[in-house]
Amino acid sequence: MLSSCFGGGGKNGSGATAGEGGGTSPESGITLTIAVERNEGFFDTLKQKFEASHPGVTVNFKEYIATKLDKGAAGAMKQAQRDTEKFVSTITTELASGHAPDLLVVNILPYKKYADKHLLADISKLMADDSSFDSSQYYTNIFDTMKYKGGVYAIPTSVQFTNLWLGDTSLLGDAHIDDNAWTWQDFAEIAKPRIPQGGTALGGTPKEFLLSTMLTPGLEQFVDPEKKKAAFDSPGFKNLLTQAKTLLDEGIVSESFEELVTRGKDKGMSLFEYVGFRYLDELIFDPLMMAGGKGAIFRAPSVTPNGGYSYRSNLTLAINEKSKHKQMAWEFVKFVLSEEIQGFEGKGGMRGMPVRKATFRHALELFKEPPDDLKGPDGKPIAVPPLTPERMDEIESYMTGIRTMQETDDKIFNLIETESASFLSSRKSVDEVAKSIQSKVETYLNE
Repeated sequence: MLSSCFGGGGKNGSGATAGEGGGTSPESGITLTIAVERNEGFFDTLKQKFEASHPGVTVNFKEYIATKLDKGAAGAMKQAQRDTEKFVSTITTELASGHAPDLLVVNILPYKKYADKHLLADISKLMADDSSFDSSQYYTNIFDTMKYKGGVYAIPTSVQFTNLWLGDTSLLGDAHIDDNAWTWQDFAEIAKPRIPQGGTALGGTPKEFLLSTMLTPGLEQFVDPEKKKAAFDSPGFKNLLTQAKTLLDEGIVSESFEELVTRGKDKGMSLFEYVGFRYLDELIFDPLMMAGGKGAIFRAPSVTPNGGYSYRSNLTLAINEKSKHKQMAWEFVKFVLSEEIQGFEGKGGMRGMPVRKATFRHALELFKEPPDDLKGPDGKPIAVPPLTPERMDEIESYMTGIRTMQETDDKIFNLIETESASFLSSRKSVDEVAKSIQSKVETYLNE
């Protein structure tokens, strides 16, 4: 029977007592349950296609947050934080009690804390034991970003860049920018004299999240989850806090979350614009659509110069160590990494760029012939140059240059943003705030 082939008994492969995990009796086949914060169309696609290729297996996506987001900017931000806290709390409780789903979408979950408590399966072992899985077909540097304590406890299946900006070269003029090595101090010195009248130095980044932006990548310089240590009372972090305050006090970063949402598509004039490059066509065409074709892609300033690119995944999967169906859960992960799903585009398709090399390169090939109907924000046609082999290599270098994944544990970022507010508003000293952040983050790491 299917269930006996894929660990349907009372013990899983590691000898741990199996949790409920949504499994049914062996006689009725296998049911894989997958924890998601909110349901979306792509999950329906995955369910239909996986069930079609695995007769006798049922896939259920368990939605934990079903409420619609508040339409107001401030309300939406607060509600999103509440919903995230509820999702994290519920999953944490279910995992600890042995009643969690078989798989979890851990985009915003503290998966390292779960791994510390042996609640997640080591996917690197499943990869190594599976002769049908060829890791060389993937950008393994992306998988490497997930290594933790000698294992891999979550797998990203798509890429959205988190430290790439669009720069308006017509406003930047003769500014010399080495975006592999520039710091936030360099950014301030370059931006301040060039901010356009009525514009901003950095669009797309609300000031409420400035420190999170400055620590992506870079958080790893101040947090060591393996040793449960933090370094927020260090001179390096105090200097970063001071730089953030300078950026705000001098109006270099000035846009609030409310203002960002309000202006919507009317982006005004920005020296730089944060762009969450999610799709390949954005990497190719967005520079052409900025400032009459004078846009350019820059790596954002960083506290870790020469640290490569950072990303997040819109679908990062982890397997419950206590699942009755761990092997079938791995089959599902492989399915999401397959050519069929990695290359599935359009409505209901993958959100983000594929981590499978051949799929990414095939998508690039499709853009070799430029479209003749591309229009800019003003509605005027844009001339698109052919995609040369050199340009294709340059675009792929963004994928091969990935070195860090954006921290999925929002609790740490929330602590930093909340505690730093009193310094940024001149109510407390940098030493007081750094000490407070240090204490609270280390307490959280050791919970």
